Amino acid sequence: MNPFLGIGIFTVLKDLSLINSVKPFLGSIQWANGLDLCPDTLYLESKLLSA
Repeated sequence: MNPFLGIGIFTVLKDLSLINSVKPFLGSIQWANGLDLCPDTLYLESKLLSA
């Protein structure tokens, strides 16, 4: 989410208690305040992490 934290509605996610409230939601993710990501964006912007 780092690239999005300074843009528009995503600036509220700089609050750690809010960003840590993320949960799976209808094939994507959603925060406690109702903010969510489009499933397509989540998939297209995902990066593989090495173990």
